[in-house]
Amino acid sequence: MSAQTYQLTQLTGFIRRVFALNLPEAVWVTAELAQANTSRGHCWLTLVEKDPEGEGIIAQLEGVVWASQLTDLQRNHGIKLVRDLLREGMSVRLKVTTSFHQRYGLRLVVEDIDPAHTLGELERRRQLTLEALSKDGLLDANGNIPFPIVPQRLAVISSDTAAGLADFREQLEANPYGYRFHLQLFTAAMQGVQTSPEIQSRLRQIARRQADYDAVIIVRGGGGRTDLAAFDEEALCRAVASFPLPVVVGIGHETDDSVLDRVAHRSLKTPTATAVWLVEQFMRAEGMVVQLSRAIRETGAHHLAIERPRLAGLAGQARQLAAAALRGESQRLDRAEKDLTLLPGRALLNANSQLDNLEKLLSALRPETTLARGYALVSQDGKLLLNPEDITEGEVEIRLKEGRTTLLKPGESDA
Repeated sequence: MSAQTYQLTQLTGFIRRVFALNLPEAVWVTAELAQANTSRGHCWLTLVEKDPEGEGIIAQLEGVVWASQLTDLQRNHGIKLVRDLLREGMSVRLKVTTSFHQRYGLRLVVEDIDPAHTLGELERRRQLTLEALSKDGLLDANGNIPFPIVPQRLAVISSDTAAGLADFREQLEANPYGYRFHLQLFTAAMQGVQTSPEIQSRLRQIARRQADYDAVIIVRGGGGRTDLAAFDEEALCRAVASFPLPVVVGIGHETDDSVLDRVAHRSLKTPTATAVWLVEQFMRAEGMVVQLSRAIRETGAHHLAIERPRLAGLAGQARQLAAAALRGESQRLDRAEKDLTLLPGRALLNANSQLDNLEKLLSALRPETTLARGYALVSQDGKLLLNPEDITEGEVEIRLKEGRTTLLKPGESDA
């Protein structure tokens, strides 16, 4: 016997009746919005449940808020709050009915929304992020980085269409003191699921050129508590907390603080307030320069007043020493002049004395002087003889004081 076979319309009709019988009334369901798009007044949703141990999706259904119901929700909860809640990445608690269409399948039809659940979930995530960063000692890491005295080169992260960015720029450029700031814009989403990854990407870009900047500024326009959800994400807050440059944030909220506000070097309420604070840093630096200049002048004048008498005494001593030195040199020059005057006469006397001595020496060395003392000069063939052995055979001439005589040395054969 063959198994029963159903037509597709029969099966889908059966499924529709099962849902109608088992879920006849609306129920509350929690989910995360993976997608949220508005078309022709209706809001189309993709609801998911993720694995608590990871990021994998373990359940998914499509949902819709019909235009008429969306109007009721906005009237009951506020247009902005509903718009903020029905946004990608938000955790929501919805009152829904099931609708199974034979062609389009199962769909959840939203009748109401619980804002308290979403806000409570945001706060829970915020506390978890704070606990994780505190455990790793990162809450004050960026705040402990020394802030530059003159924060002039600024890397600005913002949406290029954000009104807050325009306010920030205008406030800096129109400052009445003429201070000049150098801004470089790094565009990123400031709302929605892309906010955290895009800001982290821009931070990595800036870190590669960190020597070109004094600080990082993150600004955006105003918004409610749900707008701050991205600024409570752990990955983004961890990136800011551990960033090597000081990070200043002005993300446009008056009452609520995000985790990003807590971990940043400085948090201001609005982009305009951020610009005013930066101008004040310039004013403080200028005031320090003025005070230092005044202190230098006053200290110099004080030391000059103290040292003036001593300098006057030293100047008097210098004049006295100079006068004494001049007198001494003048006396030395006078003596030198006298010495120069006497020098030629003394030189002549010395020369005459030397000539007399030389003349006496020459006279004593003359042969006549030697002969006068009884000595004789013996020569042979015109050569003076100093040794008897040098005398040869023949005539020998002997010179005496009063004349000359000749002697003959005989040969050996004659002897």
